[in-house]
Amino acid sequence: MPLGIMYLSSYIKKNAMVESIAITDYVRNLEYLLNYKNIEEYIQDTAQKSCDFTPDIIAISLLFSASHSFFEKAYKSLKSIWPNAKVIVGGVHATNAASKLLDWYDIDYVIRGEAEISFASLIQALPLNKKIKIAGVYTRSNIKEASPLLLSPFIDDLDTIPFPDWDLIDMDFYTEARGRVRDTGKNQLHASLFTTRGCPFKCTFCSAHTVHGRNLRFRSVENIIEEMQVLNQKYGVSLFNPEDDLFTAKKSRLLQLLEKIKVLEIPDLEIQLPAGLSVNTLDEDIIDELIQAGVKIAVLAIESGSEHVQKNIIKKNCDLKKAKGLVKYLKLNKLTVRCYFILGFPGEIQKNLQETVDFAKSLKADWCVFNIATPLVGSEMYDELVQLGCIDDSIHTWTNTVFDRRAFDTKEIKADQLNDFLYRANLDCNFIHNPNMTEGNYLKAIDIFKDVTLNHPFHIIAWYCIMGCLLKTDNQEEADQIKSKIKSLIKSDKRAKDMWEKYNDLMPDLIIYEE
Repeated sequence: MPLGIMYLSSYIKKNAMVESIAITDYVRNLEYLLNYKNIEEYIQDTAQKSCDFTPDIIAISLLFSASHSFFEKAYKSLKSIWPNAKVIVGGVHATNAASKLLDWYDIDYVIRGEAEISFASLIQALPLNKKIKIAGVYTRSNIKEASPLLLSPFIDDLDTIPFPDWDLIDMDFYTEARGRVRDTGKNQLHASLFTTRGCPFKCTFCSAHTVHGRNLRFRSVENIIEEMQVLNQKYGVSLFNPEDDLFTAKKSRLLQLLEKIKVLEIPDLEIQLPAGLSVNTLDEDIIDELIQAGVKIAVLAIESGSEHVQKNIIKKNCDLKKAKGLVKYLKLNKLTVRCYFILGFPGEIQKNLQETVDFAKSLKADWCVFNIATPLVGSEMYDELVQLGCIDDSIHTWTNTVFDRRAFDTKEIKADQLNDFLYRANLDCNFIHNPNMTEGNYLKAIDIFKDVTLNHPFHIIAWYCIMGCLLKTDNQEEADQIKSKIKSLIKSDKRAKDMWEKYNDLMPDLIIYEE
């Protein structure tokens, strides 16, 4: 759910006397893109269908560097429809690239930081046609005079922010959609929420602090519980996904919240934490309470299995010994455990990469997510990569930024080598040597691999692992059907064929072209 946009909408409705708001949701309408000749036509048509009035303001959320290419096309296409509208851009990427965005593009304003207060003030000021002097709001002219650049004011009392504007979006789509949420077999309706803002940690790869700051701010327990009740009563939500950067930050307050959640009269209530739990702020007491509050899938944000990388490169200082103990404890309590890892930090050598993969395998978690170290504007890692000459501080870098593939070399490893290493690590750790397979939990393994095939039906290694589990449980007939499916996919789907040609060594007992 686009919670940032939804919070802005509810805030300006309350504080800026806005007459009409509409969202052009390109995530919601992505399935229609194939019906258009080009992306510009899709952007314009989708916008006109979603907005039945002529807007005074086009406000664009530019969260990540990876979204920059779409932003370029979107603002130009939308401006061509509504040439008199003011273009305002905000979000994490916009916060940290404000000067360049205003210098390079024909946009009117950039708002830096969490924008509720400044955005409302700007909306009220625009009709007055006076020179804008609002903290965090910059134009092409005033940004050149500003030093240092300021953020929009923080809201200290988060309870004063109205609940997200759920009416703005297609709630049926979002409460049913999968992705970051893992299926627990109940097909529950789900919704995202935030319970805090800010994070005191100084991980070099993260830029969230540039918007929400280092100091943690907390919503009251009562305010969070009320939001959960409204989501359940109004939309049927029973699976809640706190997206906080540091959900477990303050133990006493967290335990109070979990105690209240436990007594909520919501059938099949479940909590998932897709942003990941911090190992350093987690303990067995908290895990016990999380379980009682409805957590069935635990996600740990570990990032690196190398002590050297943890302490000297990414400054996360995750306690790896503690992480092992927590995973063991979670598994003893029958939770599904997922762990996050990042590969390819500047200064990370091959030995360190392998240490992370070996550590991930040693955890015996149900799943390990491996991502590429991605340079986000505003992060310490981004600045380091610029200084090393690996990337340029430019549009070229932003438009080539994705979270699952590296587009540039470092002195430690070339991009293609890193991409292949990461993908092989994923196949080796999560599929071929998935602990549920090696430990004989074949039914659970099948469920995990089927979850993969729902989103990636071409994934022949997932199908291969399902086949192996079926053979181990004496389901020869079903296994033969899966084998036939794999053969068919290799012949009919280019992605499946490419996977076979590149990774058939991981499936040594599978003979496909036997005729």
